[in-house]
Amino acid sequence: MTTLQFSLFFTGLLVAYMLVHLRLLRFERYLREISGLKALNERLERVAQSLERVRLDRAEQGLAQLHEDLVALAEGQIRLERALRRSEPPSTPVVTSAVTADASPGQRIRDAVAVTLMSMGYGNVRLLSDLTSATLDDRTEVVVECERNLVGYKGKVVTHNGSVVDVQMQSVTQAFP
Repeated sequence: MTTLQFSLFFTGLLVAYMLVHLRLLRFERYLREISGLKALNERLERVAQSLERVRLDRAEQGLAQLHEDLVALAEGQIRLERALRRSEPPSTPVVTSAVTADASPGQRIRDAVAVTLMSMGYGNVRLLSDLTSATLDDRTEVVVECERNLVGYKGKVVTHNGSVVDVQMQSVTQAFP
């Protein structure tokens, strides 16, 4: 074997050794990453085991019972409101001295609706209809919002000739059975 051949062979061996060494370094780095993943996997398994120990059955049963109680409460409130409606005397329009003859028809209708609802026990009365072009001769439906016993109510009040003819109020809680 000549020196040239030996030099080339030795250089080839060195290059092969360097390539194998670089591959081994990369492989060691990869193994370090995997060992870090093993630690994460162990922690995840411990979390899963602790979650298995948590019992949610009692909380689910409590929530189901609470839902049933709320449904029963809503039904009871509806029955109570119906009974109260049956026992209330028909509303009669109450005219106070605040309503004057020279007031506009819209203002007279506003006053009549507000006084009637307040005499029925409603408070915080808000009229939602525009009464600027209302006349006393026509039948006028006024959309209102109000409260009674801290419960919101919405409905219509019908007026004719400046006095209240019909009151149709509905609790807003009836929308949530």
